[in-house]
Order: sequence, then C-alpha cells, then structure tokens
Amino acid sequence: MSLVICSNLVEDKTEALNDQSVNEAFAFRNELSSTHKIPANSQVAVQSVKVNVDGRVVVGKDNGNFYQYFGERVEEGVDTLELMTSKPVITRLIANDEVDKVLELTKKDLGEVLQDRMRATTYHPNQKGKTIVVSEDVADEGFTFKFDSNNSSANERPTEMSYYGNTNAKSPNTAFVYNNASKTFTRNLGTNKIDLCTGIAREFPISCATGEFVVNIGEGNGNANASGVEWLVGLSRSVNQQGTKSVLYTPPYWGGSKKHDAFINARTGGGAGFVDFAVARNKDNELLLFHSVCNASNNNKLTHYEVKYYNNTNSTFKNPDKRLDLSDAANNIYTRVKFEIKGEQVGAYLYNSSTSKYDLITEYSGAQSPTDFFKPVNQACWCLHPVLSVGHKASNLSSSLEIASFTGLKITGYSATDGVNGGWYEAMEHIGSTNECFEVESRSWGINQTMNSRDYVQIDVNTSGGVDYEHVMIVQKSNLYTGTGGANARRLLGFERGVIDYYSVDNNDSQHISSDTDPDTTTTQALFVRLNNFGQKVLNARMGNRSNIICHLPRFDNSFATGRLHFEPNNLMYLDLGNPFDLNVNEFDISFCYMNEQFAKVLTGQSIVALHFREKPKE
Repeated sequence: MSLVICSNLVEDKTEALNDQSVNEAFAFRNELSSTHKIPANSQVAVQSVKVNVDGRVVVGKDNGNFYQYFGERVEEGVDTLELMTSKPVITRLIANDEVDKVLELTKKDLGEVLQDRMRATTYHPNQKGKTIVVSEDVADEGFTFKFDSNNSSANERPTEMSYYGNTNAKSPNTAFVYNNASKTFTRNLGTNKIDLCTGIAREFPISCATGEFVVNIGEGNGNANASGVEWLVGLSRSVNQQGTKSVLYTPPYWGGSKKHDAFINARTGGGAGFVDFAVARNKDNELLLFHSVCNASNNNKLTHYEVKYYNNTNSTFKNPDKRLDLSDAANNIYTRVKFEIKGEQVGAYLYNSSTSKYDLITEYSGAQSPTDFFKPVNQACWCLHPVLSVGHKASNLSSSLEIASFTGLKITGYSATDGVNGGWYEAMEHIGSTNECFEVESRSWGINQTMNSRDYVQIDVNTSGGVDYEHVMIVQKSNLYTGTGGANARRLLGFERGVIDYYSVDNNDSQHISSDTDPDTTTTQALFVRLNNFGQKVLNARMGNRSNIICHLPRFDNSFATGRLHFEPNNLMYLDLGNPFDLNVNEFDISFCYMNEQFAKVLTGQSIVALHFREKPKE
C-alpha cells in the first residue's frame, strides 16, 4: 500500500496562467529519480485533489445556446408568435459539427465569439454585419449588445444574372445575355422554344428600408413591352436547389400547377420560374401581378397567386375585375416598372412618360381587401433579388429589359448560394430544414392573403427610415416566443429574465441590450482526472471509447468557482490496474479533462493529485 503525491509545481502560483511546459496545471508528468515498485494485481484511487481555476468562462452546449428574434414584438396576453411574420433563430456558440467541444474564454474573447456567431445567424439584409457586442474583462460588468441597422443604400445595379427558369430549355444557360455595361437582359434568338427565359441576380439583396428596383420595359435599352412579348419583372429569394419537374428552382413546399398557378393560367403555358413578387405582361397582353403565397385549396402549398390590383381603390388602374390592357396604344406611355419596399410593405408602380411621374399599381392599405395588395416581406423572403424574364413571338425573338436602378445592399461576405451568408430561407434550405420556413409562410397572414385570424397590419419603416421591428433575445426557453427549446445562455450572458425585450438604448435604428449582471462563470461542465500511463480499464460511454479517467470531481457540478478548489472523496473508488506482475514505474502522467476528453485549460498555478495504491483485496 502506498500514497503517491503528484504535482506540476513546487509552489502554488495561482497567478501563473498555464505554464507552457510539461508542468502545465492541466497536464503534467512527474519523473522519478528511482523506480517505484507497484505490486502485481494492484488498484488505484484518487485520495485528494487541489487545483486552481482561473477566471475564464467555460462554454459548452449546455450553456451556449440562445435565440435572436427580429420582428414585431409579441405581447403577453395580446398576440401569439403564430400571428407574426418572423420566427426566433437559434445562435449556437458551439457549432453543431463541433461535437461536445468546450470553449474556455476570457470575457472579452467571449464577446468576440458572441459577435461573430450573432452576425452569422442574422438574416435580415438591413441588419447583416451590424451587430456589435461590447465586453471588457472587468468585474461586475456584463455585455452590451448593439443592434444597429443599415438604412442607407445606393444605386448598386447587379453585375451578373444566372438562369432561373423552367427546365424546357436544352441549353438554359445560353437562353439570355446580361450586359454588365448597360445592365440589359436580352433574350437569345436561338431560344424560341422556351416560353420565358428567366434570370436572377444573386449578387446582393434589395434594401427593405425604402429600397427601389426600377426596370425599363419600353425605353432606353428595354423594349420588351414595346415589342409586345410577355415579360416579367420580379423580386425573389434565392432558391438554390432544384424543385419540381417542370420548374427548375422552387421550394420543397411548392405546389404550383396549371390548376392553381395564376400566372400559368394567364399565359402560354410553362412557368417563368419561382418568384416572390412579380409584375408581368401575360399572353393576353394584360398587366398581371402575382406573388407566392400558401394556397388553402392546394394543401397550403406555396403557389403563384394573383394580386387583384384592379380592385384596389388606391390604384391608378382601378377597374373592377379587369386587368390593364398593355396592347392598347393609349398605354404605351408606361415605360418603366418600379418596386418599392418599405419594411414589410411592397408597392408596385408604372412610370407615366407623359406626366413624368409614377402611377400606383398597388400598395398595402389596411382598408383594402388583402387579395388586392402584395403579401408582407416575411422572414422566408427577407433577402430579395432581381428577377427578369422575357418571352417571344415570331416577329420578336430577341427582346430586352434594362435595370435602370436597384438600391441593393453591398454586404461584405454576402452569398445567396453558400447556405451560410445569405438569407434565412437559403440557410434552412442548405441544412434541409425548409419546413421551418413553411411554418412561417403558412400562418394565417400568408394563406391566400385571407387573414383568417386577424387583419394583419404590415410593418412600415420607422422615423429613422429603418424597418420598424424589435430585437429580442431569448436566452431561456419561452412559452411566448415558441420554438425556443434548448435556450440555456441566461446565466452565461448575465440576464435575470429569459426573454430580453427591453433596451438600454432605443433610437429606432440602433437598439442596445445590456446584461443585468456580470456573466456567471459557473459551469455545468464536469471535470475529470486522468492517469495516463497505467492500465486501468475505463470506458467513456458518452464518447464511445476507452479512457484513462480515474476520477470524477463532482465538486464542479453546478458550482464551478474560481480560485483554489479542493476535493477529497468520503469513499475511495479503487480501479484495477490489470497488472499480473510487479510494475516498476519511472513517472506519473496526470491530466485534467472534460467529459469530451478535452484538456481543462482553465486550470492554472499548482495542481496536486494524491494517488492511493493498494494490492487488490482477496475475495
């Protein structure tokens, strides 16, 4: 029977942060001046442990998850989340593919990680890259989360367009030419078998803070309307995966068909491709507006559904149940199409060349029938991109549309196709979770615009010109903001409540949320002692592998503190070394780890482990 005292340092230097040597506090070896004999069939137990824990924050999946919400505030007893156009989005400090990883961070470093992860899970175009997390390594000071917005935008016309139409074309990528110099989309002569050749500009999205998209249809380099061919000017999310058999790019919950698709029913057959908002000229030379909403008569699937602008009393073109005839010579005065987005509200206009003013086609008005204006810009289509489509007829095989202006947001690192740096729908599509998007779009405000639960009031811009939404952080599962299971960062971020919807600064275009208290460094991460150079048989079932762990330090369960900590079990747990012969030991190799076997580098200064060896008792 013997007691072996192992330590990395002679003295207790608590101020030393992880000596970079074989004598680190979390991993060290004690080499012996002479061999130490351990008898055959011996056992080992940990008699006591003393460590120093530094002031860093330990982050794992058990305390590193919270949700961000950007939308209309949900009021207790008044609203439910299911009436809103937004949904909480999870922010994980430990990524899904980082299995059981543990982060050990200073508070300042944690602030940087928070900022990076929050920006990565911010999907509204006017908020992208604007979140700032302020933190200092100062006691009794928490974090300040600054949610700024980008309300200014310039005329940033796209430099490229990619094919975004149906699958009837043999060579769809050559169906059109986009001239970057003139910003002109021109149909190729050799693609006359395609009803409509369609392109999308995915470079950057339109601003939702009074963003504009203007296309010449009958002036400048745009002659499609003057040519009398079908055309479409639209805005759409970037659907990046192939959809149905007849249309190349559609969401998985797309249900468009000749029976339900308003656009197909009003044109020559074959789709122009998926689009969220569209102004078009159909086969009968009528001005047709449609959007993609869930259709109650088609299993709530997303469908192109007509917007009856001609019944909107505010429209210049009000003429009950009758679309505007674009073939009428009197209407040749209309030479441009304009979309305008203000918050959630989408307006459409035609430019009147005789008055040099825009005439309203339709816009949101609570006094109108919801079938007479566009759906709200919702979370599934926050990032909207220009879509152009041109048809043909025998006398006009090569007509054009010209992008006159586009107030796009040039967001650093933006990508509509990588599934990481674009919009929310694109991210959910990338990970195969578009059912979450369907849940949002199939809420009552989105089903054929019938507003089954209430007349949804579309959100405008605020007095600062930004989208009139609220920032909310959900740091603990909420029954008000549903779908927030797994939120567990309340203590880590220093909040006393689970739903944080109150601000330390609120001036519309910049909302600040500040921690209530200093972040809690207590962690639920358990700590273990390993004896690395002996033959004890231990299975780490959580990780599914053999381990050298000989002791669990329950002192750390739910009470992880800083400074000097001592552990001494009341009952020693002996493990067989499995040595049929005597062992002559030259060194003792000790380390401390978490459940995932990752070194616990929060230890500093002197670590002491007292090992008790004995011969296995005879039965």
